[in-house]
Amino acid sequence: MKKKILLIRTYIDVGLGGAVPPMELLHIASAILRKFGNKYELRLLHTNIESCDLERIQEEVEVFNPDIILLNSLIWEAELVHVIASLSKKIIPHTRIVVQGQMPTLVGEYVLCDRNIDFGIIGEGEIAVLDLLYRLENRRDFCDARGVIYRDNGNIVKTTTSKYIENLDEFCILPDIWDLINIKKYAKYQNWNGSLREEFYIPILSSRGCPFDCIFCCIRDMYGKKFRARSPENVVSEIKSLYEKFNCREFHFFDPVFNYDLQRAKKICQLIKDTGLNISLAFPHGLRADLMDEELIKLLKSAGTYKLVYGIETSSARLQKKIRKNLNLEDVKKVIEKTSRAGIIVGGYFMLGFPEETKEEMEQTIQFAIDSELDIASFFKMTSFQEAVKYYKSVADSINETTKVLSKLKNFSYYSRDVRGGYVSERELNTLILKAQRRFYLNFRRFKRGLMKYPDRFIFVRNFINATALIIQGYLETKLLYSASHQ
Repeated sequence: MKKKILLIRTYIDVGLGGAVPPMELLHIASAILRKFGNKYELRLLHTNIESCDLERIQEEVEVFNPDIILLNSLIWEAELVHVIASLSKKIIPHTRIVVQGQMPTLVGEYVLCDRNIDFGIIGEGEIAVLDLLYRLENRRDFCDARGVIYRDNGNIVKTTTSKYIENLDEFCILPDIWDLINIKKYAKYQNWNGSLREEFYIPILSSRGCPFDCIFCCIRDMYGKKFRARSPENVVSEIKSLYEKFNCREFHFFDPVFNYDLQRAKKICQLIKDTGLNISLAFPHGLRADLMDEELIKLLKSAGTYKLVYGIETSSARLQKKIRKNLNLEDVKKVIEKTSRAGIIVGGYFMLGFPEETKEEMEQTIQFAIDSELDIASFFKMTSFQEAVKYYKSVADSINETTKVLSKLKNFSYYSRDVRGGYVSERELNTLILKAQRRFYLNFRRFKRGLMKYPDRFIFVRNFINATALIIQGYLETKLLYSASHQ
């Protein structure tokens, strides 16, 4: 009789991007299928997709009766993780609860302070999960496992982090694994890219690891500093197979730094062109502006790229050094202009509230975005993962009694009203972000350029109206909250 594994992506909405098809779990599922064949029956749930609430999860656990439940989670989702673990153990006490992803990687052995959780997986998940399954199946010890947190006679043990996968071509998502989710459903929900050009999209991960040292990012904790990449041929082969299997015409790249290897990026574009496929490409995760050249911009456009985003963060030269992003801002301006002239919709990611950032520096960043040729600008609050981890550890001992203390973790997220940063208050930071959105988007020159550049003018106008309504709503809410706090 097959053993059953229930995979759950514990997504909650904190106002950033949207629910992306769960690539980490799909990669792990592919690894399980390659290693064990059909030995395991797999099922995948994504919370917030298709009304997958706690009631639906409870029903799935009762009906599917899994031997193992694997939760893939971000730190903001900790409360939901512990609620699902408790709920599942009450229904099936013998089921093994495993937590994988950013959350256990950052908080480490503290995740097992909750007695309902049996194992944590640190860092890149595929090899560690395969090793864990093998040891569970063969009743082997866990002391020499890699990347596993477990209990030994009541003591919590954290093993050495698992080695990173070198040959990523051998660990890409198998075409049949996409059948675990309804890929077309994701087009109905908010996504990182905003509006789509085609009916639906499929995400692609062509590389892992980030060689840069930005202080606001935790990608390196998960996937290391070494840039590891799939071959261009392997990437394009995946696109072709998904094009044929699902008739998919749009693909979004979610690499930490797709253009780190410039020649590889160019070859991927050239191979896509050579296939003759009429597809649309987008890069919502952010590219390095300082690694772009004119040839790559032209190749991206000719391969089908209609939208990309640059991670800029701040226009303060002082802060660029302090946060270790180290962009030359004059070069960034030129790259934005070249990308825009190529007919590509250009976005920029900015953060406000870095440590020791002044109000003047924040306003300087806002003005940089307004004066640029960017079509889209996203203004986030600088978020300290270290502070979120510190808070989690401070309340870990009380998790078994209540998970409510973990609801405060959402206050560390990019859009929380309660986050302050730099030398300004929470209220000032909220007001600055609303001011940035209002000044950037309510701009006739930008509206006119967007109307000419967007492939679907009706969708552009609709999105512009919706964005304007949200800006006004946010402004009014901030005013009302401030007024109420001073009554």
